[in-house]
Amino acid sequence: MPQPDLAGLPALVRQVSESAGLQVELCVAGEPRAPAPDTEVAAYRAVQEALTNTVKHAYASSARVELDWAEDELTVTVTDDGQGPAHSRGGHGLIGLRERAFACGGRAETGRGPDGGFRVVVRLPTNVDRQAALG
Repeated sequence: MPQPDLAGLPALVRQVSESAGLQVELCVAGEPRAPAPDTEVAAYRAVQEALTNTVKHAYASSARVELDWAEDELTVTVTDDGQGPAHSRGGHGLIGLRERAFACGGRAETGRGPDGGFRVVVRLPTNVDRQAALG
């Protein structure tokens, strides 16, 4: 079975919107490029985990998924308008999200959003040479 990639994000967003009744907006800034396959999987899984948590725990009515392409980094941000975190550590899914980002040479932060709700920010390098040096 093929691994998920960034091309699958619109379908994921649509599926969450339709099945959970959550209004989800997908926004892309910058010039998309083709990162390493592990980076694509990490970005997709970050969005999937964040939206799953929004549906299960946040009591949110909307979420926003942002992909921000910089010269050598992809920043994935998922925010919701829910209740926000009861605590900042997170469960196994958020720990796995951090570990997956780290394995790609990136990092992840989770916690209360600037306007309430919950926010997941994952920064992943898109420079394949940098990723190869880490592996």
